[in-house]
Amino acid sequence: MSELDPKTVVSDLNKRFDEFKATHTEEIAQIRKNGVADPLTVEKLEKLDRAVAEMATAQDLMAAKANRPSAGGNRPEDSEAGVNHRSAFDAWVRDPGNNELKGALQAAEREAVAQKAVTVATAASGGYALPEEISRSINEKLLDVSPMRRLANVVSASTTDYKELVDVLGDSYGWVGEGDTRSETDTASLAEVAPTFGMIYAYPKASEESLNDLFFDVQAWLIRRSVRSFAKGEGIAFTSGNGTKKPTGFLDGTPVNIDDDGASPARSFGVLQYQPTGNATGFGTFANTSPEHYPSDVFMDTVYKLKAGYRSNASWLMNKATLGTVRKFRDADGQYIWQPGMTAGQPSQILGFNAVEGEDMPDIGAGAFPVAFGDFKEGYLIVDLVGLRMTIDDSITTPGQTKFYLRKRVGGKLLNDDAIKVIKCAAS
Repeated sequence: MSELDPKTVVSDLNKRFDEFKATHTEEIAQIRKNGVADPLTVEKLEKLDRAVAEMATAQDLMAAKANRPSAGGNRPEDSEAGVNHRSAFDAWVRDPGNNELKGALQAAEREAVAQKAVTVATAASGGYALPEEISRSINEKLLDVSPMRRLANVVSASTTDYKELVDVLGDSYGWVGEGDTRSETDTASLAEVAPTFGMIYAYPKASEESLNDLFFDVQAWLIRRSVRSFAKGEGIAFTSGNGTKKPTGFLDGTPVNIDDDGASPARSFGVLQYQPTGNATGFGTFANTSPEHYPSDVFMDTVYKLKAGYRSNASWLMNKATLGTVRKFRDADGQYIWQPGMTAGQPSQILGFNAVEGEDMPDIGAGAFPVAFGDFKEGYLIVDLVGLRMTIDDSITTPGQTKFYLRKRVGGKLLNDDAIKVIKCAAS
C-alpha cells in the first residue's frame, strides 16, 4: 500500500469511505425498522471499515514521510572519516572475534570522533558507537513509525541532568500611558520539568552463515530490527510509562475534570484535564434528550477546552480500534466527524484536526482515556542522549548464532499540561 501513488491512495480512500457511509446509513435504517441489522450488511460494513482503515493508515504514513524534517547540513558519512568508520564497522560485525578488525574499528571510531563524524554516548555505556549513517537512519525510521516522535518536542542532550523550565503563570504584562510609572509585573512562577530516563535496548541475532554472505546487507538488517524494537518500547513509555528506568508517559498520573484557568481549587501543575464522554463505559449512543446527545459531542467539547493558542498545531491521538469506532460518529447535521485527507500528503482528520493512530493508547472502556487531543510539541518532551552503541555477545550460548546488543538512553515527560486534553469514558 505504501508504494502506491499518493493520488491513487487518496482517490481509492474517498471512494471506499463513500461506500462505508452509505452502508452505515443502511445499517442504521435496518436497526430502526427491524431492531437489528442484516448480518450481510454488518459483514459488508466491517470489510469496508477494514479497507478504509488500511488505506487511511497508508495515507497517514505517506503524509508523515512527506513532512518529516530533513537532517540538513553536511552528511558526515560522506567524509573520509565517516566512510572509514562505516567500512570498519561492517567488517567487524561480520567477524566480531577478529582482534585485528576490532583494532581497526577502534582506530576508525577515534578518527570519526576527532572529525565529528560520529556522536558518542557516555563512556559508561561501553561497546562501540554506531556510524552516524546507521544512527541517523534509525532515528529517521523511528520518526516514520513512532507517532509520539512525530508529534512531540524531541531534543538531543549529552547528559541525563537535562531540564526545562516552564512558566506556570504564563506571560505577565501591564498597560501604561506616556510618563506613567511602570510597576513590576507579577513574578513568574517557574516549574522545573526533569524528564525521567532509561536505557532501551534491542537484542537481535543472526546466523553466522548470513553474516558471512557478502550479499547480506547487515547494516540494513540492524536498522530494521532495532527500529522495530525501539519503536515498540518507546511508544508504550511515552504514552503510559511510570518513569521508573524509563520515560514518564503523558497519561501517567490521574487527570481531573478541572479547567485551565479560574477553577477553584486550581488544577495542579503536571496534571491533565479530561472531558467526560457522558457514559461510564464508552461514548454512549444517540439520546433524544434535551439537549440531544450525540457520541460525537465530546469531541467538539474537547476542542474548545483547549486554549486557542494550542489549537493551530493540535492533533487527535487514539488507537486503531478507537478510530474505527469514531469513524462512525456523526454530528447533529448528520455529517461524519472523521474525514479522509482530500489531497496527497494530508492525513485523515476529525473536526478539521489531524487524526493520528497510536497503538499504545488505551482501548475504550470504563474509566479509560482512549483519546488525547492537543499540541504535543508544546505538551510533551522527548530527550535523546546522543549516541547509539552496540556490543556483540562473545559468549556462545546459541551455537551458530551471533547476538547484537544495541542500546541508547532516552527520556520523556509531560511538559505543559495546558497543551494536551484527554477524553475519559465516564459519566462526569
